[in-house]
Amino acid sequence: MMKSTRSWMRTLCLYTIITAGLLLGACSGPGSISNDSDMELLDIDEGIEEVPALAYDGKLLAQVVFDSVDYIVARQELFQPFIREFGDGTVVSQVVIRKVQETQEDEPAYYLVGIGMLNGQFRSMALTLDRTSDNSLYLSSKGQKQICKASAGCNFCYFAFSGNKITGCECDTRNAGNTCTHVVAPNNNLLRDVKLKNHRE
Repeated sequence: MMKSTRSWMRTLCLYTIITAGLLLGACSGPGSISNDSDMELLDIDEGIEEVPALAYDGKLLAQVVFDSVDYIVARQELFQPFIREFGDGTVVSQVVIRKVQETQEDEPAYYLVGIGMLNGQFRSMALTLDRTSDNSLYLSSKGQKQICKASAGCNFCYFAFSGNKITGCECDTRNAGNTCTHVVAPNNNLLRDVKLKNHRE
């Protein structure tokens, strides 16, 4: 009887020790580490300041109506801004908005184009326009700028495209030495500090 009682007591003690060990292990297991990590991440996040998004600086120039462009700003107003944007003495004589769409399957893209001459050599500049859901066309400083510069032997040099993207410049003649240089910049300053008038008013 005594042996039986002692055996039962030993079993009870062993069970108590195992149970206590499991409970202690649960308290110091992965769950606690995860909570500590969460606290550390929270402290780091609270120390980070949110950077405000830059305001969109696009200016309304025109609207696409069916398949034509209705100019809201008179094109003559853009001659001087284009001359300043070229910055090399190019005299701008024409400003137009061009649609680029190689096939009907391609989404059309719109570019504001300034055309002029420098010392008898042809120059053209195309700026990417933003089109909104109501088909309004805006130019922002983030619009890509592309320039075609003709050599002395090239009478006319204009943009080549694929799909709805400008891919380079081509000269109207393919004689040796008649080249057309393509220059690309990620943004533009055409309308910086320029106050535009709505010719519809």
